[in-house]
Amino acid sequence: MEYKNILYAVENRVAKITLHVPEKMNALSAELVAELLAALRAAEEDRQVKAVVLTGAGKAFCAGGDVGGFEPDLEAGIALTKAGRGLVDAFSNLPKPVVAAVNGYAVGAGLSLTLLCDIVIAAENAKFGAAFVNMGLIPDTGCLYFLPRLIGMQKAKEFVFSGRNVSALEALRMNLISQMTPLETLLETAVELAENLARKAGLSIAMSKNILNRSMQIGLYELLEMEAYAQGICMVSNDSKEAVDAFLHKRKPVFQ
Repeated sequence: MEYKNILYAVENRVAKITLHVPEKMNALSAELVAELLAALRAAEEDRQVKAVVLTGAGKAFCAGGDVGGFEPDLEAGIALTKAGRGLVDAFSNLPKPVVAAVNGYAVGAGLSLTLLCDIVIAAENAKFGAAFVNMGLIPDTGCLYFLPRLIGMQKAKEFVFSGRNVSALEALRMNLISQMTPLETLLETAVELAENLARKAGLSIAMSKNILNRSMQIGLYELLEMEAYAQGICMVSNDSKEAVDAFLHKRKPVFQ
């Protein structure tokens, strides 16, 4: 696929996806979403790709939805919101870790995007906000599901109702992000982490990610059942055989 709104590159088993509409602060349009979904599919289907880094061009990671595409029509609003489910499915079902490198504003739909990523690293100048209320809207693309599970219900309500932005430091204290770094080293830090994950046992990460995501919807004993089957599959995998052989011969495992 030819990309016009994103940049896509693969190096050292890491796919780097850059939202690239800086003049609109990488606001999510239908076209950008379609290209992002295509890039995630490409990363999933490429057996050489073991991890993904998602970032933005310019001064924003993603400054929300493209309000120019909004229509004051009930059916159109419902359809537009339902289209966001594709992003939830794509990120959640991708059997590879996604590291977000938040280089600036991540507000509105941009905040929702960060919540879909597995690990979030932010530059010190980054800003986060559930700005939907400022536009008379509600958070979408799974934000109302993931946010309270990450930062707690009361804090999520204050965050959503106020529509205020928080700094990267406050986001770190809220457990909204995993790590904060200077802007100059943000991408290097995110790529280094992704490359480290890419060297790990891919099947183990895929199985763990799937169960962790499902754990928010199922009970303990259903999870234990999933755990048993997943562990059995891992135990007979080439990854596990390689790890055991490496352990016995006192060398580092090389996972394929």
